[in-house]
Amino acid sequence: MSQRHAVQDATGVVAADENGDILILAGQTADKPGDGDEGYAPGALFIDMQDGKLYVNQSGTVWTVAGSHA
Repeated sequence: MSQRHAVQDATGVVAADENGDILILAGQTADKPGDGDEGYAPGALFIDMQDGKLYVNQSGTVWTVAGSHA
């Protein structure tokens, strides 16, 4: 059963999944799924803790930077 998930940093909520139906991944740069990798629904998020970037899956196989912390 899905539950509400929130990813937080020192400034507050970065991303929240109210309905429990968005996949939120986190890891280092080498862990990021690549373009063309299958199995991720559009809207899935990947938080790159090494480079401080937030990626969103646009079409199921394409990941784009949605934001970054410099």
